Amino acid sequence: MSNAMSPHTLPIDLPDDFAQTASASHSVKSDMPPPPDVEPIDPQDAHHMERPMPPKGPIDTIIAVIHFASRVCGVLSATMFAVAMLIICQLVFMRYVLNDSTVWQTEAVIFLMIGATLVGLPYVQLIRGHVNVDLLPLYLKSGARMALAIVTLLSGMAISALFGFYGFELVIEAFDGGWLTETIWAVPLWKPFSALPIGFGLLFMQFLADFLALITRRSTPFDLRDDAF
Repeated sequence: MSNAMSPHTLPIDLPDDFAQTASASHSVKSDMPPPPDVEPIDPQDAHHMERPMPPKGPIDTIIAVIHFASRVCGVLSATMFAVAMLIICQLVFMRYVLNDSTVWQTEAVIFLMIGATLVGLPYVQLIRGHVNVDLLPLYLKSGARMALAIVTLLSGMAISALFGFYGFELVIEAFDGGWLTETIWAVPLWKPFSALPIGFGLLFMQFLADFLALITRRSTPFDLRDDAF
């Protein structure tokens, strides 16, 4: 007996309507439509995507420059943290391996850590890395949410401008008075104090960029969709 299967012979595990179809891709009948080639778009997302973008202009240039400065601050802050970590390693090696005294390492680490925190403020605001509780904005309507965002940004600008102004005054006073640290290293204090006006001054500029983007509809309040909640 030959085991060759006749062209008209069907395997037992195939459906009966296999021979009635034109191609193997439609071999099984189903009441369900075939899956789409692309994932359907949520109507809410489509509405959000169709939102008209404002025309390009000088405001976009201002915002781009401020964002670039904030990213530079982020790189500088990360570099200062890395340098502080290397100095700590050198301090441990000098003190516990070579049994040698340290003079400048502890003070340098303290100033680098504080300076990195202050200089990194605008970058953290750029990436929305600060602590943010958006429960109240979620429950507000679009108009009230916009008003709250404007008040929040104006308050941020006022606080950062205040700290930046008095920080600049502190730098001038330390420079004119010749203030030095009471250590063997005797660092001029105006140098570490300069992180105050630099950090808060650039934080003010980042708040200003966020404010300009908000009032010109280039961004949404608290980065929430208009139809959120």
